[in-house]
Amino acid sequence: MDGMTSFDDMPWGPEKAVFVLEALDVALWCPVLAAKFAVARLDDLRVILGEVCATDPGLARCYPLDAAEREAVEARFDVGLDLAALGSRTIEVHLSRLRRQVTHVPYLVHTGFELPLLLEGRKTLACMPYEYPPHRFPGEDSFDRWVERGVLHKEVVLEPFEPNPRFEGLRTAYYTPKGEEWRIPAHKLLRRASGPGGGWNETFERLEGMLLGYEDWQNDWWIASRPGRLLGRPEALTTMR
Repeated sequence: MDGMTSFDDMPWGPEKAVFVLEALDVALWCPVLAAKFAVARLDDLRVILGEVCATDPGLARCYPLDAAEREAVEARFDVGLDLAALGSRTIEVHLSRLRRQVTHVPYLVHTGFELPLLLEGRKTLACMPYEYPPHRFPGEDSFDRWVERGVLHKEVVLEPFEPNPRFEGLRTAYYTPKGEEWRIPAHKLLRRASGPGGGWNETFERLEGMLLGYEDWQNDWWIASRPGRLLGRPEALTTMR
């Protein structure tokens, strides 16, 4: 994402949604190849995705594609991924709607690149929150291979919901490099403190960024670019960090 041209500057009218076709390296669970394209009619995508998107009117979810679905998307929207260039890697292809708020960030947002950044030591804490069931998040096996090798530490926290027709609660899988385990209880304490402390604010946001492994200048930019958006945030977890 470093140096990425803003998609807001692309010559697409506001009526068109922008999607991204991504090839994920399963071993590292991160995108290694991507192509963007505009969609004027969401129904054109719904026809390809079928019943799986019936409850997602804005197509805001991430959709794994099989070979036939990928080929149909490529043919319909004149977009493609050169999967042959990736050699023998094990690849999954996903389709997702572009998060436009990411495009102006002048550094690599960790979201989607958590595992390789953890292994490189550039990320010191990853929080993967998903409703349960199921008791797994997409790509968890890829993370757990490194836990089994003693490279990463893992902890899972379950937070039950009130009676809910679909989910029992929130399941958060925490990962740190070995030696950085202290960041997990520190993050939990940060979340607890933000409640009686008057709600989420810039100080809590900065502390969370430091725990996650962002540099000071990156935290400075993030906070300065989001005036008023941090106040009252109900929890510390965010899909953009």
